[in-house]
Amino acid sequence: MEQSLLPNIFDYLSTVDPFDHLTPAARDALAASVDILYLMKGDELAGQKIVGQGLFIVRLGAVEQCNPDRSLRARLADGDLFGFSQLHKSEHCDYTLTAIENTLLYRIPKQVLMQLIEEIPAVRDHFASQESVRLATTATMAEAADEALYLKPVRDVANTNMALVSASTSIHEVAKTMVEKHRSSALVMDGDKLLGIVTDRDMTKRVIVENIPPTSPVAVVMTRDPQVIDGESSMIEAIESMMQHNVRSLPVMDKGNVIGVLTATSLVEKSQVQAVFLISRIYRQESLEDLKALIPQRHAVFETLVDTGMHSRSVQQLMTLVADAFNKRLLQLAERELGPAPIPYAWFVAGSQARNEIHNLSDQDNGLILARQPDSEEKEYFRRLTEFVCYGLAECGYILCPGHMMATNPKWCVSLEQWLEYYRDWIIHPDSQGLLNISVFLDVRFLFGQQELVEALQHKLTAYMRGNQRFLAMLVANSLRVHPPLGMFRQFVLAKDGENRSVFNIKKQAVNLLVELTRIYALAAESQETEMSKRLEAAVKGGIISAASQQELIEACNFINQVRFRHQRLAHERGEPASNNIAPSLLTQFERNHLKDAFRIISRYQEAAQQRFHAKGVLR
Repeated sequence: MEQSLLPNIFDYLSTVDPFDHLTPAARDALAASVDILYLMKGDELAGQKIVGQGLFIVRLGAVEQCNPDRSLRARLADGDLFGFSQLHKSEHCDYTLTAIENTLLYRIPKQVLMQLIEEIPAVRDHFASQESVRLATTATMAEAADEALYLKPVRDVANTNMALVSASTSIHEVAKTMVEKHRSSALVMDGDKLLGIVTDRDMTKRVIVENIPPTSPVAVVMTRDPQVIDGESSMIEAIESMMQHNVRSLPVMDKGNVIGVLTATSLVEKSQVQAVFLISRIYRQESLEDLKALIPQRHAVFETLVDTGMHSRSVQQLMTLVADAFNKRLLQLAERELGPAPIPYAWFVAGSQARNEIHNLSDQDNGLILARQPDSEEKEYFRRLTEFVCYGLAECGYILCPGHMMATNPKWCVSLEQWLEYYRDWIIHPDSQGLLNISVFLDVRFLFGQQELVEALQHKLTAYMRGNQRFLAMLVANSLRVHPPLGMFRQFVLAKDGENRSVFNIKKQAVNLLVELTRIYALAAESQETEMSKRLEAAVKGGIISAASQQELIEACNFINQVRFRHQRLAHERGEPASNNIAPSLLTQFERNHLKDAFRIISRYQEAAQQRFHAKGVLR
């Protein structure tokens, strides 16, 4: 090779993932080993020049790979790689390669590439055989540890060294037991049955302040029927429960038996303190103005979570807990101002909040289910309540839904009977408007009030869906109207935004497509789960997808959201409004390559869903 070409090759390799991870000396040696090939438009690269030869990089131009039957396999352009799948073959190439433009190729010899793979983990991970494996390796150790903590069941974190006493035990003896066990609470038991709990705070507030004799039985001061949590619940759910109910000790249960205790101290030690303290503060605010004052802290929590490299799924989980806390506190304040509700009701959240996927740009989606049809006076009460809450949320930074899919819309503040009628029409007799409505209200999670109303709605939804393949086909066909922003040449397909920049919308063209696919899988498995990971678990158990598919989809979603949140954060640093529009010019080479992997995964599963659910031609 001419020495004058080396700087150009070195500089180019510095922009190509994974070779940008090499030290300058290693990259210089790699540049010196590169072979240069020129193809004129229409030229073919013979199979024997690909099989076992090395890794090819399209430096300039474009090529077309065709299968042996001449069907198109792929079109590759500037920056794309090929040849790795043929590296260990010795005879026939799996494809033919033809230049469709005048093309310049770089070839890294096999022995050079294999040495890099052996010596450098970043190169080895990049050339893992599946896109999902490459995406999985993008997670840092901090992300992995974070994932393990926030999604870990509380049974794995709870302290099993419990102070257990009977109801007749004296307060003095209970205090001694708590000291001996180094516990801040004692569980009051009747055999294996939990009767109540007494904490060190109770000892101060109820015993000393009220001058209760220490010889009295602990039953006098214990909290009866305390708040508990199931051992399979996640740490995130435990945080929310403790903050909402203002408790510092939470008994952990397994099939009615106490297996441990979770304390506020342990949560603060093991959690992102900033997020936990914010949730605690939200529940202590006494007015809308007080809640609005916490907006800067909410933004700061999001930025801190992103800056510290927290896993994208945990960012969404924690930001959803914050949103839930704002929502519930406003409902509590509304009832305090308006008085008790005249009819039992359930407030539910829909869309991204129902899926535990809230982030800084999320808008509101919610509704209200009444136990029966209200009269005019009762309607007025719920009009005032829903306006207090929804407009209050908007003032706290959760923007109003542009499509008015909120409880303030009288259409979404109705009786259970009316909601059931809606779902029956949407599912049994779907039309374009019905598909739009149900795309929001298929994801529903109870938040406040009478939970059995939401459970009744979800139970009926499952019944309507059972065996309804036509409806699933329509959901798939409706989803297929949008595709990932990746063209035939593996280049990003772009549109112009309001500032005339070339961008793609990562929410509409990627995140939403994954949401829709996993929702369809869960419905096919007759699951009522709303969270993506749990939906995919249900789909695997139901035989809808394989465990490998589950992993691919999760890794794709995690990486896409990681990129999404980082660019929202960077927009704030540049003084620009955050959005879901991303200009490829702002992506790193690493992000560009791995986003393409993620988009290809989505495309594959869209095609598979179309075939599985016979969705072709369903919508016209």
